[in-house]
Parts: sequence; structure tokens; C-alpha cells
Amino acid sequence: MLRKLLYLFKQYGATGVVGLTGITLSIIATLVVYNWELAKDRERFQQQSTVLVNELQRQLDSYTQLTRSVGTFLNTSKQVTRQEFQEFTSSLLPYYDGLLGLGWSPKVENQERSLYEQKLQAQGVRDFKIREQNPKGNQVVAGDRSVYFPTTYIEPLNQWQNYIGWDAASDIKHLLSIEKAERLGVSVSTPLVQLKNGKPGFMVYYPVFSSNKLKFQSFYSEKVDANRKFQGVVFGFYEIRTWVEKAIRNLNPKGFDFYLYRLPEDQLDSALNKTAVSATDHFLIAYKAESQTLTESPQVAKLEIIDSSTEQSEHLCRYSPEWQFCIRSLHTAQQELSLLVLPASHRSTFSWDSGKVLALGLLMTGSLVMYLLISQQATLKIESKNNELEELLQELQQTQLQLVQTEKMSSLGRLVAGVAHEINNPVNFISGNLEYANNYFQDLLDLLDLYQTEYPTATAEIEVAIEDIDLDYIVEDLPKILKSMKVGSERLREIVLSLRNFSRLDESAVKEVDIHTGIESTLMILEHRLKTRSDRPEIQVTKDYGNLPLIECHAGQLNQVFMNILANAIDALEDAIRVGQLKERSPIISIKTAQVDPKWITIHITDNGPGIKTDIQTRLFDPFFTTKPVGKGTGLGLSISYQIICEKHGGYLLCCSEEGNGTEFIIKLPIAIQVQRSFERKKQEGREKKEKGLKDEVKC
Repeated sequence: MLRKLLYLFKQYGATGVVGLTGITLSIIATLVVYNWELAKDRERFQQQSTVLVNELQRQLDSYTQLTRSVGTFLNTSKQVTRQEFQEFTSSLLPYYDGLLGLGWSPKVENQERSLYEQKLQAQGVRDFKIREQNPKGNQVVAGDRSVYFPTTYIEPLNQWQNYIGWDAASDIKHLLSIEKAERLGVSVSTPLVQLKNGKPGFMVYYPVFSSNKLKFQSFYSEKVDANRKFQGVVFGFYEIRTWVEKAIRNLNPKGFDFYLYRLPEDQLDSALNKTAVSATDHFLIAYKAESQTLTESPQVAKLEIIDSSTEQSEHLCRYSPEWQFCIRSLHTAQQELSLLVLPASHRSTFSWDSGKVLALGLLMTGSLVMYLLISQQATLKIESKNNELEELLQELQQTQLQLVQTEKMSSLGRLVAGVAHEINNPVNFISGNLEYANNYFQDLLDLLDLYQTEYPTATAEIEVAIEDIDLDYIVEDLPKILKSMKVGSERLREIVLSLRNFSRLDESAVKEVDIHTGIESTLMILEHRLKTRSDRPEIQVTKDYGNLPLIECHAGQLNQVFMNILANAIDALEDAIRVGQLKERSPIISIKTAQVDPKWITIHITDNGPGIKTDIQTRLFDPFFTTKPVGKGTGLGLSISYQIICEKHGGYLLCCSEEGNGTEFIIKLPIAIQVQRSFERKKQEGREKKEKGLKDEVKC
């Protein structure tokens, strides 16, 4: 034993060392490339976050700048009419995508309110009234307050007519923002508010003052104040969704989601590290890369990515082995927003480069090992080779017998699996309802017995019993239960009948049968493979049955042929769907039957799969030839089918396929088996007609 081990080590030791060394070096190189690609992916993710934040910030800065420009225009003008305001703002708005409108709200003292309303009405604004918004959102005439900020000018007027006369001071959010703008003398943004179109958004207020150098004439008074005095505010407003849509329109973000919150960056970071739910109250909008849509649903803001114990901080981005995210800050007119950027759920960090390195290393190692093995095998003696070939021949003979038996067991397994799958639901129908039906019957019997006791008048006890058992519901539900039990039993009967028709165990070897019945029985058994699955759509089966007579055949064996061809078609369609070759069409199997003349019928089984390569078609019916992976196919299905059709029935089995355009199997059967023809003559005619392609009898 020791001598044998030493001989094997001497014979294959060098090859094993080379293979182990090559595999180790391949794995090390793969890990190096993978870590390099991972670092590049993180850098790319951080750059994408920066570009997104810069674009969003640029949009916000442009909105603030435009509002400030209009305020400067009013500051430097002694008096601005409605037409001048409209011409000035309408010339600027088209260059600022996302800003919905610009307006002017002067400061109106309470004692000047009536005079102001009359003056606006005299200028052509019919029925002008200062209006405020009550807590329920309804518009009402302004009450008795000390100061008002009614909207006087707005552009575009045709879209925002309902803003005219609206008093910003009636809303505490707007009033506080205006007071802050007056106090600081800079642009101030409101918190999140509801705009007049019902959408959430922000309003930016810029204060306008009169000065000594350039006197500003009040819109509601002819007096000119020589001292610096607060005159009102210019405002611009924008929707959250519109702002984000305009910002990302040219970015085409891919591979990452982002979430916008109305709280500072440090507060968001703290909230996320404690619990994701605490940040949802400040959630504004999110972008989902998988659907490429924006959503305001707070549900998407419930993030469960927090694992601060393993995080690595790099600038404003956090990384861990399982996740990464970036928190960035946005500033808009004295208000800070935060942006959380995450990789999309379908984003993959798998590196094809590392896969290529691993494949190349393993390929080179395998090639070298194979070369060494071949070189070693070439040194063996001729006698040893002959002995090995003889042993191999014996193994092949044993393997052939095992594969034949495996094919039989495989067919039986598919049959049993299909039947079990189909019988499961009907059995559930019956067993699930038997208990309810029994209870209902028992309640009805108890009620009838009570009626007999208390007859002829219904007593209070009977009425209570009727109410306890809910007699009306029982009467309504009992037929449904019985109906479902009937449906289940019928389904069981159909499946058992299909199984019997498929196996033909209760019939003689040769008998006149209906081919369509055999096809339908086979489809019933394969139905579980045709249904929709999570990884693929339903495989549709179209039928075009001709008017066929009964034919003489071995029904059970013929059904096995249908099973083999249909199962191969399903396998081909599933493989094509898995590799993405059927993206533009649905998987379909077509079955067509016809009687071509008084003696012959044809059966065409076609699929719209990827087709079969030309060099493979010539070997389809060879024993043990298969294109399926190990464990899924034995290569005997079509070989056995060819033997059943050609040798046992004297028919023909052809395959017509074009790569990329599907596959068609044509079965040609005689209506009556001609027993008098010798076996050798049928085989010779079969070979001749196969070589000619059956051009005179069957066309692809």
C-alpha cells in the first residue's frame, strides 16, 4: 500500500504542486484586482454624490439669485408698474428651470388697507381684496391686524392668479420668514409649505427697502420716505419635485438612490445612527434608481442600514463590508437641507476584471496541468493502455445500461412530480372544506331538532340559536363549499384520467387511439412546467388540431415521445429566458396535426427558442449525445423517440431548426402499422428518406 502511494506521489506529485501553486496565485491576483475595483467603485460613488449635490445646489442658488435680482430691480427703481414688473420678470423666468413664479408683496399697514385695496381696484384689478388663509386652508377676507403682506404682482399671472391678494402674513411660517428677511436684510427661505397648486415646496423672500440715494415710492402712497424703510418682499417659489426633476434631468443618475431631508447634516447623521424611523418625519422626496422615479412616500425613508460599529468614514461617506452611503448638505436662503445618497438595491460591485483574472489564471493553470498529465500519460506502456481501454469499454457498457435505466426513472420521476403537483390543490379543496361542511350540517340538525321541540311557534330560545349559528351565513356558504368540493373531485378525476391515458397500462400493445388524447394527457402532466414562475413568464401552448382518424400505435410509447420532445422544448425556452435571449418575445410552443394523405398523418411541435446549431443537428438522434449539463440529461430521450417512431411504427422523425429562429420536430406516422414490412427494409428506407430530407413527403 505504501509503495503504491509513493508511486502515485512520484507520478503526479509535480503536477499537484503546479496546480496548487497556480490556483493560489490566481486567487491572490483576483483578490488584489477585486479590492482595486472596489476602491474605484467607492470613488465613483462619491463623485456621483458630489455631482448630484452640486447640481441641486446650483439650482437653489439660481432661484435665490433671481429673487435677489428682482428685489434689486425694485430697490433701484423709484416706481414700478405692473407692466414693468411683468416685462422684467417674464424675460428672466425662462432661463431658470424649476422656479415656478415671482411676485411682489408690499407691506401694508392696517390703517392703509382700505386705501390700498381701492387703489389696486382703480388700477384695473377687479374685486381686489386682501385675503388670508385660515387653519383649514380656506380663503377669507383679512381680519383686523396691524400689518399685511398681500400679493400685488406675480408672474406668470395666468398660472398663479389665485395668489393675487393673498396675505402672506396670515401664515405663521411665511410671516416668520418675512420678519427674518427684514431683520437680516438677506434672502430667507420658508420651511416646507403647501403652494397654491396643492404641491409641497418652498418660498424665498427677499426684503426691499427705500434709501436716501434712490427714493422708493410706495405702491399704496404718494409719499416718499427719506429714511431707509422696509417696503415689502419679493418672493420666488418652487415645488420640491419640480426642482429635483430639473436638477437630475441631465444627470441620468444610475446605480444609486437618494433621499432629501429638511434637517441639517449632523442631525440626519445622528438620526440614522440611532434609528432610521426618527428621520422620516423630516423626509421630503426620494429617487429610486430601479424604477427611475421620484416619490414622496415616507415609507421609502425607513432605512435599515445602520451599523456604526463597522463603518469607515471617508470625507462625508461611510463604508462597511455590506453597505455604503453619503450624507451631503444643501443650503437655500438661511435654511439647510440634507441629502442621503445610497447605492441602488440592484447595484452590483462584482468586477468582471477580477473574474477575468481568475478565469485566466485557472485556465493557464488547467492548461499547464493538462499538459503535464498528457505528457505523463504519453510515457505509459502500450500494454497498460490496452488494459485501460479494455476496462473503459466495460465501464461504458455498464454506464450504458445505467443510463437507460436512469432515463426510465427520470421519465417516471417527471410523471410522478407532475401528477403530485396537480393533485395537491384538489385534495386541499376537499380536505379544507370537509370540517366546515360537517359543522354546518350538525348545526342545521340541532336547529331542526330544536324546532321540533318548540313547534309550532318560534320561542326566544330558537331565535337565539338561529342567531348563534348564523343560519343565513350557513345557507349562503354551504353551496359554495359543496361546489368547491365538486370542483376538486372533478380535477382529481381529470388528472387520474390523463395519467391513465398517458401510461396506457390498461390497454393492449397496439390499438387504435386518438392522437389528440395522448397529446392532451402529456400537456396535462407537463402543465406545472408551463405555468408562470418567479424567474420567467408562462410558456404558452398553441394548438392547431386537424381532423385525424384513429391510428394504430403503441399508445404509451408514443406518449413518451411527446413527453421527450415537449420537455426538450420547455428546457430550451427556459435556458433562453435565463440568458436573456427572449426579451422581445413570449415563449411559445405550437402543436399542429394534419392528415397529409389517406395513409399518413403528421405532427409538428415547434418552439420559438434559440434554435439548434447546424453542426449539432446531425447528432441529435445519436445515443448518449446531449447538450444539457451533467445531471440534467442523459442523451437517450431523442434516441429512444427515434427508435419508437421509425422502428416500431415505421414512421419518420425529423428536426428542422435555424439558429435564432426556433426549432420544429416533425413526426410522420402511418395510420395503420404495416407489420409485413421487414425490420431491415424499414431501417433502409428510413435512412434513404432521412438523407433526402423527405422533400416529397414532409417539408420543414
